[in-house]
Amino acid sequence: MPDKVNARTIGITVAAAVVTVAAAVAISERLRAPEPVEDALRWATGPEAEPVSDDMVLIPGGEYVIGDAHHPDAPVRKVALSPCYVDRHEVTNRQFAEFVEATGYVTSAEKAGGGWCYIAGTKDWQFVKGADWRHPLGPGSSIEGAEERPVVLVSWYDAQAYAKWAGKRLPTEAEWEVAARAGKSEEEHPLCAVNGKPRVPANYWQGTWPDKNLLEDGYFYVAPVGAFPPNEWGLYGMIGNVWEWTADWYASEVPAEAQDPKGPETGTLRVAKGGSWFCSANYCGAYTPGFRGKSPPDRAFNNVGFRCAKDAEQ
Repeated sequence: MPDKVNARTIGITVAAAVVTVAAAVAISERLRAPEPVEDALRWATGPEAEPVSDDMVLIPGGEYVIGDAHHPDAPVRKVALSPCYVDRHEVTNRQFAEFVEATGYVTSAEKAGGGWCYIAGTKDWQFVKGADWRHPLGPGSSIEGAEERPVVLVSWYDAQAYAKWAGKRLPTEAEWEVAARAGKSEEEHPLCAVNGKPRVPANYWQGTWPDKNLLEDGYFYVAPVGAFPPNEWGLYGMIGNVWEWTADWYASEVPAEAQDPKGPETGTLRVAKGGSWFCSANYCGAYTPGFRGKSPPDRAFNNVGFRCAKDAEQ
């Protein structure tokens, strides 16, 4: 189990991402106790959604503009991508359960005896013994009724194992970002408002974290994969709901190659994209495809999931 400083560092890199460790400690000490939340251990809150196909969406090959001028580690740049397919929605609990049943796979959190969770009514992230993909808030919680919601508490290694079993792979950061933007640049199609809130309908924390979630979108935790409209290319949940692992190692300098960039060959952190249900305007605001979250690949959080990609036949 990580010590307190490491816990905050991990929570910041993926869950908050924009606050330094020292600032996070100061904020936590100043905040009053969050408002109690009814059914805090009920994972499947909010309305259900119409079923969404498990197919993949073709991402056309071509030249695209990615990046986010508001963040120094994500300069605006041109990339050229080969055509590929990306899952229409995040991998769900139902899909991950099929993988586990077929292979007997044991996740990183199960091996570690727990995972990192934010639980409604608390002030910060904590390592919860017994938390895993079947128990996303720890003992006493379950994914009953959440079969069509994104699987969480999966490490990068877990996501990689699922993708291999499914005959797919994880998307590169560039592929993920182009898919999220539906091929448009930030200038052509801005997805992040000035006040830090997403311009598109999405599952995120409305209100001031951690005092109160106004639940304007109807969800405290994860939403069903089809709860919000898809983007112009038909992809669901690219912004908010859960952070999504990508194939790339993180480096403060982006890949130099313009053709199918894949990031550095080694590293300590993997890139995650898109923001999550936990992010608020005051504590995260990572609701732009260019924002680069990052986390150790062996850690599992209850606001991080993934979707898969695969090469398109030439």
